Amino acid sequence: MSAKFFFVLKGDLIEKGDSSLQIVSLRNPATKSESKYLLRLECGTSVYEVNCFNEPHRSWFINETVCSNGKIFLPTPIDPLFLLLPYLEQHCTERAVPLEQVLIDDEFPRVAALAEALKPSRIILLTDEKRAGNIVAYRYNESKALAWLVSKCHRLAGIVNKQDGSAARSKNFIKEEKENEVDGDESAALQTAYGLVSDYLSLEMGKKLANALGFPEDDNVSKKRKSVLDLEAVQVKRIKKEEVHETTPIKLPASEKKVTAKAKALAKAASGSKSISSFFKK
Repeated sequence: MSAKFFFVLKGDLIEKGDSSLQIVSLRNPATKSESKYLLRLECGTSVYEVNCFNEPHRSWFINETVCSNGKIFLPTPIDPLFLLLPYLEQHCTERAVPLEQVLIDDEFPRVAALAEALKPSRIILLTDEKRAGNIVAYRYNESKALAWLVSKCHRLAGIVNKQDGSAARSKNFIKEEKENEVDGDESAALQTAYGLVSDYLSLEMGKKLANALGFPEDDNVSKKRKSVLDLEAVQVKRIKKEEVHETTPIKLPASEKKVTAKAKALAKAASGSKSISSFFKK
C-alpha cells in the first residue's frame, strides 16, 4: 500500500490536476541540508516551501480509509532567489557562469529545475550579467544581493507593522504611545522582518544583512542563533527523550491513605490500653 499524505493547497494549485505538481528534495539555503519543496510546472515553474505541522496521536479519515500519518503539509510560496543565492556564492564569485552551470548539485540534481522559475530580470538583482553572442552568464554581486535583501526586509516590515498580534503591536496601542515610542515599534517590526528573512540565509549572510540594516552587533543573527549543527543535535536529543518518555511507564508515588473519623476514634480509645497477651505474662 502506497503511503498517503495530507496536503492543504490553494485551489489554483490543483485546478489543472496534480500532474503538474512535483515534490522534490533541494538544498536548504540556510542549513545546506535536505528540505522538501513543491514545484508547479505549468505556466512557468513556481516554487513552494513544504511546511509540516505534526502532533502525536493524529490520523486522517480519507474516504473509506484511515491515514495513520496525521501530519499536515502546507506548501507556501518561496522566492527562488533564496535557493539560487548559495549557488551563486559558490560558483560565481570570481567569474561569470551560465545559469545551467550554476545550478549543478550532485546531491540534489533536481535543483536544475529552478532554471525555469528564475527570470533573467530577477537574477540580475543578485548578479552582473555578461553576454557573449547567445551565451548569457552571471557573476555574483554581493552589494546587489544585500540591497535586494534590505529592500525585502523593509517591505516585509511595512506589512508586519500593519498587523495585530504577537508579531506587532495593535494600532490602538500605538496611538496611545508617544511619538518616539512609535519609532521604536517600527524598529521592532524591521527586526521581526529581518528574523523572517534571515531564516533563509546562511549565518554569514545573515550577519552581513544585519550590518546592512544598521543593527547593533548584539542583534546579529549569530548572537541569537546557535550553529545549525548544534540546533539539529539538540532537536534530535529532545525527540529521543520524548520517545523514551512515551514508551517508558512512569511509576507514580503511592497515595496516602485517608484516615476516617471512625478510625481516629478507635485509635484514641485504644491508646493507653494493654494488649490481651500482657495478662498471661509473669
